[in-house]
This record gives sequence, structure tokens and C-alpha cells, in this order.
Amino acid sequence: MPAVYCFQKAGAPPIARGPRCITWDVGPRDPEFEANLATKLALPKPLLAVLRNRGLTTPAAIQDYLSPSLDSGLHDPFLLPDMGPAAERLVRALDAGEQVLVHGDYDADGVTSAALLVRVLSRLGGNVRYFVPHRFHDHYGLSERAVRTAARKGVGLVVGLDCGVSDHDAVAAARDAGTDVIVVDHHQPGASLPDGAIVVNPKREDATYPFEGLTAVGLTYKLAAALCQLRGIKEEHLARAFLDLVTVGTIADVAPLVGENRVLCAAGLSLLPRTRKAGLRALLQSCQLDGRTSASDVAFRIAPRLNAVGRMGDAHQALELLLTDDEEQALRLALTLDALNRQRQREQEKTYAEARRAAEDLLDAGDHPVLVVAADGWHLGVVGIVASKLVEDFGRPAIVIAQEDGLCRGSARSVEGFDIAAALGDCGDLLERCGGHALAGGLTVRRDLIPALRLRLCELAESRLSPQMLERRLPVDCEIAPEEITPELARALAGMEPCGQDNPAPTFMTAGVEVVSVRRVGRDGDHLKLTVASDKYAFDAIGFGMGREGEWLRPRMRLDLAHAPELNEFNGSIGLQLRLAGLRQSVAGH
Repeated sequence: MPAVYCFQKAGAPPIARGPRCITWDVGPRDPEFEANLATKLALPKPLLAVLRNRGLTTPAAIQDYLSPSLDSGLHDPFLLPDMGPAAERLVRALDAGEQVLVHGDYDADGVTSAALLVRVLSRLGGNVRYFVPHRFHDHYGLSERAVRTAARKGVGLVVGLDCGVSDHDAVAAARDAGTDVIVVDHHQPGASLPDGAIVVNPKREDATYPFEGLTAVGLTYKLAAALCQLRGIKEEHLARAFLDLVTVGTIADVAPLVGENRVLCAAGLSLLPRTRKAGLRALLQSCQLDGRTSASDVAFRIAPRLNAVGRMGDAHQALELLLTDDEEQALRLALTLDALNRQRQREQEKTYAEARRAAEDLLDAGDHPVLVVAADGWHLGVVGIVASKLVEDFGRPAIVIAQEDGLCRGSARSVEGFDIAAALGDCGDLLERCGGHALAGGLTVRRDLIPALRLRLCELAESRLSPQMLERRLPVDCEIAPEEITPELARALAGMEPCGQDNPAPTFMTAGVEVVSVRRVGRDGDHLKLTVASDKYAFDAIGFGMGREGEWLRPRMRLDLAHAPELNEFNGSIGLQLRLAGLRQSVAGH
């Protein structure tokens, strides 16, 4: 059997160690639907099967999806709660020459939000200061220290971006100092909103906005759009100037690439290669992106560099990069971010190896439906990434804590259906601080209470975490035959971009192909290269990160492949290849 992919009975408990068992969820096909629309829309039938299985069943819905439009795909910003008061308060600040503090956050969403609003207010003649917290010196969220300092310097308005909705004390401190506060935040609000603040958040209980998936930078763009309406400025000018930032922040925050997010990012990705911002140009250069940029490029090349500076150092450097118009300074800062990203990778590899061993030790000692691991020397800037990797490895929620003397801080990641923020909230008597959303959170805990936290979370999981939540599943859009795998299909699939969270790149299954050749490629044999055949058809296939599958694969073996056809350019020629998402020995009947 395969070393990684095997079969698992539905509803069975997950395997903690050893082979990683995955159930393939293969979507159906409707030949009549495909035949009716294939000619009408001039689209390949497999693409129509994907779109149908994702709820797009009419020609109009399909055309709107494949051709996202800023003109028809965006909602009125004034439909957001408190948007009117927020935009009007900014207008008063601009008209009066009042000092405004733009307070961002240290991740890519928070930094791009701050860069966007600082640039917009500055262009409108605003008197703007800016601040982003330091991961190690400041608590997460709106900083009491920052708002108190701003008040002493005469700031009359603080705008919290990507933070503030749960920061009651910081808002109260600002209000006590006579400073108004606007909160622009996409995180889930608590039982009450900060008293006296203007709160723009689509997740408010009283919100009626049609789309609640906007990130902080998307909401900041909406605030800027509302401000432009009040100033008589056409939004198309705003879009051309700032959708590059919106796209980077949205994709970096792993936001759902549906609805308005997809519309904004589709436009922004077309603008990004010709951005006028010196910092983004330098960042693209450091990522060796000198042409068309995809959502995947943003997610895996640009975003890690922007996030790395907040993880490893001072996020102000990332904000300065996005604000500077000086080419030399932009290049220096981009090189700094690149170096910090390499440092982040080293720290991540070290922490992950140790955290995985700690998780295995816990599972050897007994059942732990929630993994809580902690150690001295783990870098606080990478514990969130490591927690995510443990969830992938063990199929259960994970919390990774960087231990220090006294108070320790950590990050939590979860599986679909188990609300980790709610679970942490139910451990409030054990924690100094916690927050987040259903799938991710952060916490501060005393060192001596970590065992009690582990026990409490495992007890909560007994009633809240079902075996079905822990099953490892591979979503497959539908099955296609070898003759349907064509360059035309690969080109048509590009129309589904940008793909990402909640709009994944399509995955097909092709059953019963025969292995012709197999080899491991890349550094340390990390990747898998196959040639497979079925009747008169033969295909090259590449599986990134799947090099270990080469240990059990043999020529003439029959496989089912989960894959996406793509066009690959190599040495000046373009060929069709299959990008693998999974593979398994063929099931009976194929």
C-alpha cells in the first residue's frame, strides 16, 4: 500500500501515526447539463461539471463567475455598519487638519490595510501618523501604549485596522484621553462592541451587508471608496491605484476567494505586475516575478516575505516598504524582508521538527483529540505556521506554545467544525488572554497552567469533536476520462482564477492509468515525476512535495490520479502535464 495515501472507512477515527489515510470525495457528472451548455458557452464539459458542482448552474451565473467585474460585482460601501459615520468622521478630520493615527497590525493584511489608508489620506491632504504593533513587545490588537502616546502628541482620531473589535480597554483609554476611535476589523466581535467606537465590521450581529468575507484590507478599501464618494472622486481611480494592495492583503490572509474578494483580487492581479509602488515593485523583483502574477504567487512568494518581518522582527519595515516612493530604499527593505523570510524558514523547520516529536509523544501516551505542545526556545513568530502543519499531519486541532518564564504565548489552529476560539473562551479561567476565530486563535497562558489547559481542551473535544471532523478527505470535483485531458481544457481552467480558499483550483480524478516511469526530482528528491498511460494516451505528471511516493510506485502499477491539467513551459516549448493532488492504487472496477 502507499506510504501516504490509503483507504479509510467513513466515520472511522483518524490514524494518529503511520500512513495518512484519505477519503476521496468525488463529485458527480451530469451529461445532459454538460451537453446543453458546452456548445452554448463554448466551454469544455469537464469545466462545466466543476462549475455545476460548485453551484453555478445557469449561463448567466457561469459568465459572471468567469468574467468578474468591478462594475457589477461590488456592493455599496455604505451598506456596511457604521460606514457612514466612519467616512464622515474622516472627512471632518481632513477638513480640520486634525492629526489621524492609522493603527495597523503586524501581518500582511494589517500592513497592507495601513499602507492603503495612509496613502489615501495623504493624497487627500491629511495629517497622518501610522503605527503597527511589534509581535514581541506589544499584545495582539489595538495598543493601549500607542493610543496613549498618540493622545499626548495631539492625535484626535485613531483608526484601528485589522484590530480593535475586541480591544475594549484600548478604546476606553483613547476615549478617556479625548481621542475618537474608528475600528475597521473583520474578526468576530465578542458579546459587545467597544463602547464609544465607530465599528465597521460585516460580522456584527446587526450587519446586513451582503458579503461578510472581506478582510481588513478589503474593508479599508471600502472605507476609502466611501470617502471618495463623499469627496466626489470616482472609484475607478481608487481601484487602479490601490487594488494591488487589496489583492496582496486578501490572499495573504487566506480569505475566501469568492464574492467581492474574488472580484477585487481578479482586478488586482492584473494590476500588480505594473504597479507604480516602488516597494511592491522591489518585492516582485525579490520574488523573481516579472510578468503575470497568480494568486498562488501572492500566497506562496509575496505573502511569506511580508509576514516574515512581522514574525521575526519589526513589521514597521514592511509598512515602510509599501509606503516608500524611493527606489533604493525599497530595494534595501525588500532584501531585508527576503533575509528575514529565510530566517523564518530555518526557525520554522527547527520548531516543527521538535513540535512534531512532542505531538507524537503525546499520542504514544494516550488519546489527545487536541494537541497542546510547548517548549522553551521555540520562536513565537512561527508557532502559528507550525500549529497549521500539525493539524495537517495529525488531522486534529493543535496549539503550539512558546514557553517563557512566567507567561507563555501560543497559536491555535483547528479543523472544520471545531470552534477553537470558543474552546479557548471556555478555558478563560486558565488563560491570561485569548482571541481569534473558528479555525485559528492566539493565547497567553501561565507556564504552570499548560497541563491543565491541555486536559480541559481534550475534555471539551470529547463532546464537540466528532470522528467525522477528524477524517482526512480529498475533495475531487469529478472524474474525467483520458481523452478529456486536453490543452483546451487546461486553458479553459485558467478562467477559474484567482483560486484559493473556498474557491480551490479544480481537481479531477482519472482512474486506472498505468505507471510507465517514476522518479524523484528536486532537492533531496522532494518531488515526484511520473509518466502514465491509458490506451493511446500518455501524460507526464508532477507531484510537488510527493517525492516519498516514489518509494512504493513501480512501472505497470495501476493508479487513480487526483490532478489538474496544466500547460507547462520548458526550454521554450509548451506541453501538457498533470499537477498531482493525490494518488492511490486503483480501486476495484477500474
